[in-house]
Amino acid sequence: MSWNYRTPGIPEEYFITGNVPITKTEVRVISLSKLKLTEDLVVLDIGCGTGSVTVEMGLLCPNGLVYSIDSNEEAIELVNKNVERFQLNNVNIIKGEAPEALPTTAFDRIFIGGGSKNIVEIVDYVHKHLKTGGIVVANTILLESTYNLLKILSEKGFKDIECINVNISKAATVPGWMMKAQNPIYIISALK
Repeated sequence: MSWNYRTPGIPEEYFITGNVPITKTEVRVISLSKLKLTEDLVVLDIGCGTGSVTVEMGLLCPNGLVYSIDSNEEAIELVNKNVERFQLNNVNIIKGEAPEALPTTAFDRIFIGGGSKNIVEIVDYVHKHLKTGGIVVANTILLESTYNLLKILSEKGFKDIECINVNISKAATVPGWMMKAQNPIYIISALK
């Protein structure tokens, strides 16, 4: 499968999915825009799930390198299938727990997806491995996770910390035209 556009926003139905959460298209578009990607960056997707963010980063950074990690076996299978489906050759997939299994590479951008109980350790890793001037973006659902992440980023000295809340509703036609809400998502971004 290919995405023949120069914009992010691959529809969810283009991806092979299972019982692993996928970052919804509209949330993914905003998150990717906050990352401010260019074609030659080295980027990391922590908690990659189905790999929708990984795939889009791979397409937007064709001369760069994408590292993608998840501890869930099904997630790793799905991200592998989706990377193959979009014919990407610039993605390294890691099965393991963050931050222990993460590489010692220096990154230009880091995306933190799915929930993590190791957020303090992950932000420590981000602080050590994100290049000066690099950007970190995280998606959260829980208020506690959002608050904790904002607090930790601030304590670590990150700059330009921003938090937005996105509430997306999509039209459905059953039982008639109506808007169906998705989970509200917090998108946090910061500069090192």
